[in-house]
Amino acid sequence: MRVLHVIARMNVGGTATYLANLIHGLEKLGVENLLVMGNVPKGEAEDSVVSSLRYQRVESLSRELSFSDDRKARQEIEAAIAAFKPDLVHTHTFKAGFLVRMRKRDIPVVHSFHGHHLYDPEFGFVKRNVLNFLERRLAPRTKYLVTIGKRVRDELLGVGIGKASQYVSIAPGIAPMELVNGGSVRKRFGFGGDEMLVVWLGRFTEVKRPDRVVEIARLVPEVRFVMAGGGEMLEAVKKSASSNVNFVGFQDKNEMWSIADVALCTSDSEGMPLALIEAQMAGVPVVSTDVGSVAEIVHDGVTGRLGRRSAGDLAEKLRWVIAEIGKSDALSMASREHAEREFSSEVMAKAHKDLYQLVLDRVAR
Repeated sequence: MRVLHVIARMNVGGTATYLANLIHGLEKLGVENLLVMGNVPKGEAEDSVVSSLRYQRVESLSRELSFSDDRKARQEIEAAIAAFKPDLVHTHTFKAGFLVRMRKRDIPVVHSFHGHHLYDPEFGFVKRNVLNFLERRLAPRTKYLVTIGKRVRDELLGVGIGKASQYVSIAPGIAPMELVNGGSVRKRFGFGGDEMLVVWLGRFTEVKRPDRVVEIARLVPEVRFVMAGGGEMLEAVKKSASSNVNFVGFQDKNEMWSIADVALCTSDSEGMPLALIEAQMAGVPVVSTDVGSVAEIVHDGVTGRLGRRSAGDLAEKLRWVIAEIGKSDALSMASREHAEREFSSEVMAKAHKDLYQLVLDRVAR
């Protein structure tokens, strides 16, 4: 089985990790893969996982819309498909899915939503409705639509994208965390050994709401907040932050979850964020906004707390988690057990291969 994956960019973050884990898992199952990808925009960094993958770069492909560049990118993608001769094409995120599904083709296509655009503040009313229209038109050219959570599926169906029979929900899978000595990492950054650390790891973009972390930090001044990552909002957030917020740039996720007491997610929109799965696999309880399919990762009151898109509510949930941590290791143990049971990369890869085989079997009939 030969599968060609297409994605606009492999920036540092959950989607790149997800896709790398998927491809490596499929390789172990005997699937031959080729990743066709573009470039990350200015202000973002390409994920280092790319170096471990077989890929073909499309220089004109990126997340930004550009008639001339997108036309060139589509031609290069078509050339890659013709040269690789895949049995199936798997597109990831809107841009890649749009360019591949602009026309009907004999090769079957599967498309993955790594979250969605419905509540992303980057997309205004007009742009959101245009994307909904395009996704509704593209869905009939897709054998299956993959979501990484049931709630994401339901929200997409709610705006008329695809049919229920087209959707398959496959939970993301991650490799076991390679935790390090947290004490030495804390010392390197100047954090105290007994200091309560709340770690936020992500892109400094509007949808992730890094500004909300600053608001929470003001409400919980006795706790130190560690923000890891980069993006266009970084400098603005730095200027507004109080003294109990530390900015550490792009860091190894294993080190960050080795020092974290609590993981924090403040997003307005998410799919099923891998960072929260990784945190729980490291035994770190989570406080997060209840968006997308986060509730399928975080069991409220068992592995952390879910809150509204409000700094005040999240601060209250954070205080609850900190109090529970002071009583016992129950949250940490439940977090690790849940993540190891539900989110293995082996289970994810097998589910995708089974889906591919189902598609190919139906095409062959």
